Amino acid sequence: MQKFKQFLYLIKPFWFSSQAIIAWVLLIATLALSLSTTWLNVLLADWNGQFYNALQLLDSKTIINLLWQFSLLVVALILLVVFADFLRKKLQIKWRDAMTQFITAKWLAHNGQYYHLTLQGKMPDNPDQRIAEDVNLLISQSLELLISFLTSTLTFFSFATILWQLSGALQFTVFSSDISIPGYMFFVCIVYVFVGSLCTHFIGRKLHPINIEQQKNEANFRSDLIRCRDNGDSIAGQHGESVEQERLQITFSAVVRNWHRLIGKERNLLFFINGFSQISSLAPIFFALPKFISGAIQLGGLMQIRIAFMQLNSALSWFIFSYKNIAVWQATVTRLYHFMQLLEEPIDNSINPTTDNQPTKLAVNHLAISVASKEQPILTTSFTVKTGQIVMIKGRSGIGKSTLLKCLAGFWQDYTGEIIRTSDFIWLPQKVWIGEGKLADLVSYPQPSIKYQQDQIALVLDQVGLSQLKSDLQRTADWQIILSGGEQQRLLFARLLLQRPALMLLDETTASLDIESAKQLILLLKTELSNSAMVFISHQNELQTLADTIIDIDTSTGNQK
Repeated sequence: MQKFKQFLYLIKPFWFSSQAIIAWVLLIATLALSLSTTWLNVLLADWNGQFYNALQLLDSKTIINLLWQFSLLVVALILLVVFADFLRKKLQIKWRDAMTQFITAKWLAHNGQYYHLTLQGKMPDNPDQRIAEDVNLLISQSLELLISFLTSTLTFFSFATILWQLSGALQFTVFSSDISIPGYMFFVCIVYVFVGSLCTHFIGRKLHPINIEQQKNEANFRSDLIRCRDNGDSIAGQHGESVEQERLQITFSAVVRNWHRLIGKERNLLFFINGFSQISSLAPIFFALPKFISGAIQLGGLMQIRIAFMQLNSALSWFIFSYKNIAVWQATVTRLYHFMQLLEEPIDNSINPTTDNQPTKLAVNHLAISVASKEQPILTTSFTVKTGQIVMIKGRSGIGKSTLLKCLAGFWQDYTGEIIRTSDFIWLPQKVWIGEGKLADLVSYPQPSIKYQQDQIALVLDQVGLSQLKSDLQRTADWQIILSGGEQQRLLFARLLLQRPALMLLDETTASLDIESAKQLILLLKTELSNSAMVFISHQNELQTLADTIIDIDTSTGNQK
């Protein structure tokens, strides 16, 4: 029951929204076509009875007519199956599209939810897999299980009556007492499937946790491969290939170990399921044989009993044959549910906003920042940044300068004191990332390039010293690799010139540039963005002359100089 509650929680945003109208139509049409195949199977069962009776009587005219009927029934069945599958896949991609957009919007929410979770150590493993694979798996498995369950339910009610009527009563004597069991084949089928279901659950009950572990291990291995791809230059430059190979082998070993556990359990389950399936084809004939030998039923009746028994057995065995898929479905629901729960956790943002047109863009009062690994705050400071001012933060490596900027951006929650900050700000962390795609879009990021005139984009490239790239603005390439570290940092300055934020928080944004270039770019921002304020971190002491205020952070205290 808990899994169904989690499942309803996951699908509710789509199925109870206005955009789900077409999806409901597709679902109803898919179910109608799929369930119609049960009616055709009933007709085929009746056809079998007539056909084998005609064979027994050597009635050639009836046999020919029945063969024509069979052709029509098969064509109708094929059409129903094909179109039901087509509509199911249309529904599947529509549902996946909507659910993927919904989860991605939660993951990449404007409040930086994903980054907050990462900093707090709450981000689940491999969110990319949960969005790309688990959503697809959840939808495909849910539709498959729903359709097969409803089809099995309708098949049960359709063929239970047929089997009851065809099998008649089983009469025998026990201790001089005459006993008659009406529709005995129906009860035989019930007991037969019940025993099979118990055995299936006993054999396959450990598949659920193993499937969860397998999904996790596969995602970890893929994540390590992506990491190697994204950091190929560093690995190649430091000849770290053998180390990375060893790390990948360790990660993949977990995949292999769990895979052996998984296929061992699946092997045992398949032994039973295949054996059960083969025995099921002969079981009805075995149980109905006495009536056939006694002449109570003809060959056609025996074939009808066999088909009805197998159809009823198939319907009742839904749990047996779907057990593996149910285990995968449960594992997927669990992973996605916990992922969504984390994405919807509220973010405690205690930063107070400044009022519009206020000259103070940032005010820090008695700020004390803490980290889990240290008992005392790593730094304490107070300062104010107004329009047109530049504040430089300096101090020895590792003292907490980047953490301070992260805190001012609203992504570090472990602090005391007061932060008052404009909502119109940009924080550029120490790690440079420019993205992928068309160069014009990378310059205007996060806005699309069409928002700006091409002359505007060309102008900012000239201003930051990237004039040579103007002819490549419409070119799509892996610019993160093509551009040097200095060129990437110049591109970040071009973005600032286009975005014109009220407050800029820059962490070592000139580290890959020579001193003269760094000075020119800082002065460029000061001149072009005179209504903005800047707080930047740098180890380049020569930039101190450009700052209105220097915050020199020593062992524990930030002092304004």
